[in-house]
Amino acid sequence: MSVKEKRELLYKSIDEIAALYRSKEVSPVEVTEATLELQAELEPKLNAFITVMGEEALQQSREAEGVFAKGETVGKLFGIPVSMKDIFMTKGIKTTMASRILKDYVPTEDSYLYNALKAAGSIVFGKANLLEFAYGAVHPDYGQCNNPWDTNRTAGGSSNGSASSVAAGIGFASIGTDTGGSIRLPSSFCGIVGLKPSYDTVSRQGLFHLSHSLDHIGPLTRTVRDNAIVLESISSRKVNYDSVFTGSIKGVKIGVIRSLTESIIHPEVSELVNSAIRQLTDLGAEVIEVEIPGIDTALEIAFPILLSEGSYHHKAWYPERAGDYAEGTVMNIKEGFNVSAVSYVEALEKKRAFAEKIDAMFERVDALVCPTSPSPATERDPSFEDTTYDFTQRTIPFNISGNPAITVSAGNTASQNLPVGIQFIGRRLDEATIYRIADAYQTSTGGFRRPPL
Repeated sequence: MSVKEKRELLYKSIDEIAALYRSKEVSPVEVTEATLELQAELEPKLNAFITVMGEEALQQSREAEGVFAKGETVGKLFGIPVSMKDIFMTKGIKTTMASRILKDYVPTEDSYLYNALKAAGSIVFGKANLLEFAYGAVHPDYGQCNNPWDTNRTAGGSSNGSASSVAAGIGFASIGTDTGGSIRLPSSFCGIVGLKPSYDTVSRQGLFHLSHSLDHIGPLTRTVRDNAIVLESISSRKVNYDSVFTGSIKGVKIGVIRSLTESIIHPEVSELVNSAIRQLTDLGAEVIEVEIPGIDTALEIAFPILLSEGSYHHKAWYPERAGDYAEGTVMNIKEGFNVSAVSYVEALEKKRAFAEKIDAMFERVDALVCPTSPSPATERDPSFEDTTYDFTQRTIPFNISGNPAITVSAGNTASQNLPVGIQFIGRRLDEATIYRIADAYQTSTGGFRRPPL
């Protein structure tokens, strides 16, 4: 098989690769080798990985090849190369959180997530780069992860290595975390599909928390259907999405969140998002405008929770090791210690009330829609101190409410050929509906577009 043919394999869907495995036209060894070769070639440009488990992955691929040779029945993710954000515990394998604090840390136990991926038979080949501790800054020891659409721009944060690598064809999926948009924003920047499932859909055991009240774990993939396959394998509750993908959204009622959509000031983002909304109507959906009181100030609810819980999880190292953090990270940790207990409890009460307000919206609609990000990929990572754009304004409300939210590409800007994301939000525990809508939309627009690497 030529290098070009091997590269083509890396952009196929999970179902397509699984079918090739079953027919014995392609081996898990060939696909894993191609994945590792592409990772090594692109790593200097992307800086997407902290740890690559090449030998372990090749051994797993040889074992998977033997299973397919015997014709055994296996799950959908069996033999599929995937990666994970370097924030999940992996026994005997470094888990750094992209921080000097834990640069040599080797856990003694596996996370739920890693165990779930292994149980599904997937080939976990690498641990992806991220913002330090999934907080608001790149640690200089690890460096910015770059965007495959323009390597002079960021892949976003904090699940940046996951988004960049999947968009580039390095692995068929990656697992990230999302506390305020950290799956959806880099997915939007890189032109892929990123799902933040309902709160606690994927167990957080063995995850290093940023904010345990807001943290979600979810998959980043190139297609919506691939995303559903991965979620089936890692979900803590039994789910199956085989019947979801009908291709039709006729009669589905979708509410456009007016304030989050009309407030976009970037003209190309606004144009692409509004075009995507019109496409939903063309596909047969009933699209209406809705208002959600208080959604524009959701950050005021989230920050006392995120900052105080974030500082709690760093109390073992701060202030003694303050100098080992990135500047932006330590600023946030310091600020969290200044949040009063009263402010924290008040924010939790407001969080519950806001979730009820979002729940009430689903008495009128089947799903909500809004832009994912106010702009395409920036040159550097957005931070809490960045006042130019509020990058989490359209994502963090649904961390507060715990609703599932998925981003899919709405197309690329004409001026710079950078992806723009559109986000669908569903009822709690109803990933199926937003999968159905996002898949119908993605299919109608021609599917995943490859970056020009």
